[in-house]
Amino acid sequence: MKDGVPDIDWVRIQGGAFVYQEGERRTIETFHMARYPVTNAQYQAFLDAPDYWNDQWWKGLGDPQRNPEPPRWSEPNHPRETVSWHEAMAFCAWLSAKVRYTVTLPTEWQWERAARGRDGRTYPWGDEYRPGHANISETRPKAGPHFLGRTSPVGIYPMGAPSRPEDVEDLSGNVWEWCLNEYKKRKRLQRGGVEARVLRGGSWLYLQGNARAGYRSDGRPGSRNSSIGFRVVCSVPSTGL
Repeated sequence: MKDGVPDIDWVRIQGGAFVYQEGERRTIETFHMARYPVTNAQYQAFLDAPDYWNDQWWKGLGDPQRNPEPPRWSEPNHPRETVSWHEAMAFCAWLSAKVRYTVTLPTEWQWERAARGRDGRTYPWGDEYRPGHANISETRPKAGPHFLGRTSPVGIYPMGAPSRPEDVEDLSGNVWEWCLNEYKKRKRLQRGGVEARVLRGGSWLYLQGNARAGYRSDGRPGSRNSSIGFRVVCSVPSTGL
């Protein structure tokens, strides 16, 4: 943290062809994704900022609820949950202004490229679920012996990350992650509107099927609950980070 601006650990995701959803071949530009979901400490920097209420961060989002709800779990190194899509978008606008390059939520194809690699694997680590590789509810479907019943510190499941150099962590489990685009009309990326937005990655409360890297879920932009958080992306060259 410097001058009240949170540091983001960026990972370069190489552009090019990759497998999207059910075998569709797509091409994507190189981008950078945060290694971890936005944490309580990082989000608190936004809440504590003197200009938190500045209309500039909320412009175009309609009339969202700006009064934050406290997270269910407040440890600084846990992912910030109980945060709406509107609030995540405002955080991105604020951080962009502070670092002077564009930070935003990932599109779901960016998110999926990071989570599935180029070959479209089922989970970030491979095609089969492996117990202890993600913070999910393993016990209900007997996928494994673990169920924490809450979020966990970011980065404590290193075996669940894709292989280096694209080792973005917590892409399966811990918290669902907001994406930029609408759920039904995937190409719609606008800031406004009431249509549901994409959620990816599963969470501590959900099962291994929901934590598959290609699984799509959705939520209303104003939704807040203890299963939903977010991470950020940018497109600046690595030399500028």
